[in-house]
Amino acid sequence: MRPTLTIFIDGLPFDQLEQMPFAREMASRARLVPSLGYSVNCQTELFTGQTPDELGFWCEWSAEPETSPFRAFRPLFKLLQPLDRFYPAKRLFHKVVDKFSPVSYTKNIPIPYLADFDETGFSVFDPRFSLPSLLDDPNLTKFLHHEFPPGRDRDRKMTEAVLGHIKNADAPGSILLTLVEIDHCSHWEGVGSAPYMEQLVENDAFIRELTTAWLAKEPEGVVFVVSDHGMTNIERTIEIDLERQFGKPSRNRYLYFSEATIFRIWIRDESLRLPIQDYLAAIADLEFLDEDERADLGLTNRHFGDLIYHTPIGVQIVPSYWGPKPSVGMHGHHPRFPGQHGICLASDAGLFEGEVKAADFHRVLAACSEA
Repeated sequence: MRPTLTIFIDGLPFDQLEQMPFAREMASRARLVPSLGYSVNCQTELFTGQTPDELGFWCEWSAEPETSPFRAFRPLFKLLQPLDRFYPAKRLFHKVVDKFSPVSYTKNIPIPYLADFDETGFSVFDPRFSLPSLLDDPNLTKFLHHEFPPGRDRDRKMTEAVLGHIKNADAPGSILLTLVEIDHCSHWEGVGSAPYMEQLVENDAFIRELTTAWLAKEPEGVVFVVSDHGMTNIERTIEIDLERQFGKPSRNRYLYFSEATIFRIWIRDESLRLPIQDYLAAIADLEFLDEDERADLGLTNRHFGDLIYHTPIGVQIVPSYWGPKPSVGMHGHHPRFPGQHGICLASDAGLFEGEVKAADFHRVLAACSEA
């Protein structure tokens, strides 16, 4: 068994690595090609090695009207639909629901539709994640972002905590830490903005300080630096309005979930399938995920959606359940776009090169734990 220091950085693109003098010189360096989807699955695949089909979930929410924790409130939520027209009132409602319900984040889901959906996916870093993963290793010391107060200095405080742990231990052993602030900065300030470049410099310094201190105590160990996906700026938006064409969604007709870059439909009335497909096919900058691609990406489970669409890089669906306005930066596009690629680095030579996937990272990290 070899001790490992794993530095996870949420949303750090491979294409930004040249701006990080220390990280770019690590002995092994590869593009991490993510799956299609958001952090909840991209993070989880890194530490389980499993696709969405194998995990049993994709994205955080899915159409589950029979098990939705809000199903008993369906009549009440329909009466509250007027709140959807006033965003401040709607946000207040969602915050109250998030605080007092069993779900963590109801996003911008229209109030009447909450009763048709359930939060079925959790990141491997979430305390509610219950499947086997490399985080179960009893010899692994974890510093996870949700254990630190949110804010601009969360990554710095976490890094300081890890450095303190290393300093106070004769042999600190295996460590995992999760840095997330550059992802937040990307969404709201944009890739390449002044605040973003400042955080790139900070992250490179964190990697250098942590690597130097840890290898001084664990010279036979290996350092990994990995991100779950890349990030690119939004250039234009598209609008999808199924309701104008086909009426309100319902359990007997169709349900849909609209996110920033992914649009999913569950067909309950088969007579609507072809008309819905024809309508969506006419929207520029919206791509259909066919059955071959679903198989390649491990997305064959129909609970993930009967029809799945996604936007090309630089395009966001607005409005959506992600929010009423576009983000500055976004991810969740198809992995064929290099801007969606993350980083996969190691202090040992020969571990990674070229392009790798989450399963490759999982295999190498697991081998260190088992050796």
